[in-house]
Amino acid sequence: MPFLRVVEVFPPVFPADSSGHARIDLESTVDGFVNGVRGIRDISDLVLVANLKKPDLLRLPAVQAASILQDRAGVKAAPVIVARDSNRPQLLSQILEALSLGLNSMMLAWGDRYPPGSGIFNAYDFHSLSAVISEAVELRRRTRKKVRILSPVDLARLSSRKGEMLADSRLAAGADLLLAQPPTTDSRETFGAHSRLLEKTRLKGKVLLNVFPFRSRSDAEERAKDFGWNLPPSFYTIAKSGERALLDEARKVAQRLRDEGFPGVYLATRGDPSVAEKVLG
Repeated sequence: MPFLRVVEVFPPVFPADSSGHARIDLESTVDGFVNGVRGIRDISDLVLVANLKKPDLLRLPAVQAASILQDRAGVKAAPVIVARDSNRPQLLSQILEALSLGLNSMMLAWGDRYPPGSGIFNAYDFHSLSAVISEAVELRRRTRKKVRILSPVDLARLSSRKGEMLADSRLAAGADLLLAQPPTTDSRETFGAHSRLLEKTRLKGKVLLNVFPFRSRSDAEERAKDFGWNLPPSFYTIAKSGERALLDEARKVAQRLRDEGFPGVYLATRGDPSVAEKVLG
């Protein structure tokens, strides 16, 4: 099976605050989005359009943004569709929309809850993400579409029996691949730990480990706090040397994944598609 390079990008976003009648330059923002992704089409097999949880921003819907990329940037694109934001009929309609637009991959995720008091309500009409995946598989069957379904896996939970059962249930429901968090930050300690975990759970052939382009030690500390990641001391030692050393380590992780027979890599670009060239090029 060929090595799959999944590159995550952010959809076009705009300020939600309309005070001062701020102009939304829709056309040029979308053009910039397309041009940025067009520049990495030779080093990405699938461009994953994230579904952002940022109440202060308006965003182009992931399904529409993925379709635009496929049509205009010449890449295979996949939207991230989250259970958090839509009730059951709306969520299934998004899946059906993606199928109708010829998107041959999609990622289904639960989505983090909005904080209390934000004035935004979570939907969660389904009892689990596996139930969402099962419904998507049924729509895939009924429409006779060949669509790859991706889903997340939390490596921190995978070490427990409950976490392993959760991953297995998503695969049993019909997910083709699981995209991992937290990231595999270095080519030695974390790579070894994640590799052993996947071997132990017999999931090596079904999980794409994540490479996350940290910019500095302080950036790593902030992201770890934001996402609840427990990054190893050895990684922070590398981070002291700055962004170039961090990118070098990211490249080493991606290369080890290829060399050691993993099915692919899941690269976050943090909104800058050119990062893919630095890590995968």
